[in-house]
Amino acid sequence: MHDRRRIELRGLLLALALAGCGARTGLRVDDLPLDASDVPDATAPDVFDAPDVPDAPDVPDAPDVPDVPPPDVCVTRRHPLVAQTAEALFLLDRSPSMNQFLEGDTRRRLALVNALRSALPAYASTIAMGSMHFPSGALSCDVRLPLAVPLGFGTGATIVSRYDAAGLTSGTPTAAALDLARDLLLARSGLNVSRSIVLATDGAPGCNDRLDPRTCTCGSTATPVCTARNCLDDVRTLDAITRSRDAGIAVYVIGIDDPSQPALIDTLNRMAVAGGRARPEETGLPRYYSVRRSSDLTEALDTVRRSLSACVLRYVGPASEASRIAVVVAGVDRPRDPTRTDGWEWNNDDRTEVALYGDACAAAGPGVPATAEVRCDAVSPP
Repeated sequence: MHDRRRIELRGLLLALALAGCGARTGLRVDDLPLDASDVPDATAPDVFDAPDVPDAPDVPDAPDVPDVPPPDVCVTRRHPLVAQTAEALFLLDRSPSMNQFLEGDTRRRLALVNALRSALPAYASTIAMGSMHFPSGALSCDVRLPLAVPLGFGTGATIVSRYDAAGLTSGTPTAAALDLARDLLLARSGLNVSRSIVLATDGAPGCNDRLDPRTCTCGSTATPVCTARNCLDDVRTLDAITRSRDAGIAVYVIGIDDPSQPALIDTLNRMAVAGGRARPEETGLPRYYSVRRSSDLTEALDTVRRSLSACVLRYVGPASEASRIAVVVAGVDRPRDPTRTDGWEWNNDDRTEVALYGDACAAAGPGVPATAEVRCDAVSPP
């Protein structure tokens, strides 16, 4: 390598000497005798090899980030609709006002007996039914166990006969009866069971000794003097209904109402709404089931019974998506039908239960898939 550099350096010096002599004057310059050996060797500093640089450590690949749809993109989701069995505990009023006449010559208590006898047997194998009377015993405002009829299938005839034989006693301890019924139903075991209370009453809730008869609304027009036990116990009764509903137990209200007592009608409406099974407001009818005639009571009980047993399915999806579900049973879209004739409708105000009717109910059954599909184009009216 040094020999090569020496030759290149000598050539460079020779070229510079020629270029610098006479190039600007034009004079002839005699060749100068140059001996390459006279030029000292050029030396270059030793160059040291750079130390090896260790390889950089491997950098792991970044994990894949799943695609996230933009907030305005609707994605179809499916939630199963879970079949349920039904249990209904009937709370039956034994207050003295049940001996009054309806519009006609039929006493209220007998009208209730006839309606129960007509309606209950048809559902003996589909709903486990039981009953509690209030008051329960001979004492005024008494509510206690055991039940008049324990919950079970095929109990309709027993419910009717025991209520018919029970007679009447004083007081309307509605709130106490509701609390006891709720606690009893909550103590029962079993998954996917729709439990409900069916409250049949003609009078105002009472039996609250803490109320002041001088300032309260009297719930009875039959007594000449209002007492604390006859005061309208609406606040405590509404609280009892709300506690049942919050615990997942709906309350149906069947009211044998009196048009001459608007305070009672208002209380029955509020009780029905609090129970979560009120009639739709758009019907223009009372929110409770108004039964002032025997035929009305039969219709009300039949409506309650059908809503309990007509293929009740539990919706397990998020409440925020309930307004956009489409119901699919056996692979077929079923229309939403507010008339509850053929299709599906929400079975409660909380939108946790779907009831099937008509062909939709006929198509359902064990092993038949039923789903709630959340779709962009499936918008259920509020």
